Amino acid sequence: MVRKQKTQRSEQRDATREAILEAATRLLAKQGYAALRVAAVAEEAGLSLGGHLHHFPSKESLVIAVLERLMSRSMDLLQKEAARVDAQDDRLMAIARSAQRFYSAPEYLIYLDIFLSVRRNTLVGDTAAKLLLSQRTATEALWLPRLIDGGIAAEHAALIAHALWALARGLALSLAGGPGKSKDQATIDFVIGALKRSALTEHA
Repeated sequence: MVRKQKTQRSEQRDATREAILEAATRLLAKQGYAALRVAAVAEEAGLSLGGHLHHFPSKESLVIAVLERLMSRSMDLLQKEAARVDAQDDRLMAIARSAQRFYSAPEYLIYLDIFLSVRRNTLVGDTAAKLLLSQRTATEALWLPRLIDGGIAAEHAALIAHALWALARGLALSLAGGPGKSKDQATIDFVIGALKRSALTEHA
């Protein structure tokens, strides 16, 4: 009986924490980091301010938890996308499409707003930078064996993955999906073609 009660309390705490993070994510998407207020998050989650502060005693602790949650969800999706690639797929295009989806997703826009809004050498700023680097490293490592299996030289596979993600990030930030979207795709197609020709030349 005691164990059951402890389990129920633990599940309730987890559910409350999740509700707070969902509420904070919604408000960050609507208002941005600068306008985020802890009291507004509590109201959005249907909690008292005291109930909110029990889980996240400060705005900084809340935002860091949101960042970690967004990054975890993004990595889960990236892993699923990479796992779906088979021998018949164009692996370079699969990487580019995965990167394009990541950088156009609402989750990344929230992350970017936080990253640009906070000062470096602060808890939130340092955490955001570390998470961004960790995500980039993990993503490149995720695609590395798939590129090698596809015939890309091991010493170039990481560079290719890095280049395609950097290209997708730069294009997403430059126009944010505006009127240059078709030109963005043409640019990606051109770069992938050049990478393929280079890879073929090396193995000729």
